[in-house]
Amino acid sequence: MNTIDNWVADLASDDGVIREQARNRLVAKRGPDVVRALVGELVDPRKRVRWEAAKALTEIGDPVAALPLVHAMTDSDDEVAWLAAEGIASLGDVGLSAALSGIAKDCKSLEYCKVAHHCLKGFRKLDLHEEIIAPVMSALEGFEPKLSAPVAAYRALRELKVGVVAR
Repeated sequence: MNTIDNWVADLASDDGVIREQARNRLVAKRGPDVVRALVGELVDPRKRVRWEAAKALTEIGDPVAALPLVHAMTDSDDEVAWLAAEGIASLGDVGLSAALSGIAKDCKSLEYCKVAHHCLKGFRKLDLHEEIIAPVMSALEGFEPKLSAPVAAYRALRELKVGVVAR
């Protein structure tokens, strides 16, 4: 096993100090090999490994992780899903496109709607595209978010793409 594989294996340690050291080393190393390895760990059956992978990807901030983090927003563990949502928000426009795509496609449960709302609040804190995000947040806060949020997200995604092209 190479060094990256060893550090990834340490994410499963029962010792929190070892897990944190491994995560910090992976974050410091960065690069495509690290991101690829961490993305693979987002589907590990162990919650702590998924959480550590999401945390590391959030800290690295590589746009390649945007769609895998959107998928992790559907995680059965709230902490992993919440952390993935925060990681997406840290990715700027790439993260916003991925988040809106996820809402348009995966908004099938109220739990997901809550996580998606948390994600969009992260973009709002960064003052990114408030006018585009606001209708989606309203839909997520509304009476039937599973029905209205995908439509609002699709419209927002189209508006975001048009705005990017127009710049």
